[in-house]
Amino acid sequence: MDNQELLNYLVDIPFTFHQRPTPLEPQFRVIWGLSILVLILYICSRGKKSSVSRLHFLSWAVRSAENRENLIELLENRHSPLAALVQYDPSFDRAIKYALAEKLVETDNGKTIRLAPNGLTLVQQIIQTENCLKEEKDFLTQKAVLVTETQAKIFLTN
Repeated sequence: MDNQELLNYLVDIPFTFHQRPTPLEPQFRVIWGLSILVLILYICSRGKKSSVSRLHFLSWAVRSAENRENLIELLENRHSPLAALVQYDPSFDRAIKYALAEKLVETDNGKTIRLAPNGLTLVQQIIQTENCLKEEKDFLTQKAVLVTETQAKIFLTN
């Protein structure tokens, strides 16, 4: 079969194209990081403030189903802290910097981040939007809220 015959054959075959978005991992989206940051501060933090290390730890935990399960196992002492690889995330650091620049959060001393009025407005909109970050909101409300500053430091240093 030469090229012309092949082309004629292919023209007769029905086909359709469907445009699909190219997915980008959520942890690489700045808006995802900003949203998770304000949710953690609003849902999981006493006085709407937290240490940077605890924010990083909770951001790691909420990032995937596997990490969420690891946190549950850590909290229930079914998992050694040494078995969970928890690291600071540079993209989450960028989200914190953006949040500071947009006045969504404030810093007291560079180590503690506090939810600002603009951040409170954003987090209330996220919470009111039913399907927005539903799994993350549920996890933060049910499990992540139990993580203390001390636990986060222990888990991050092991």
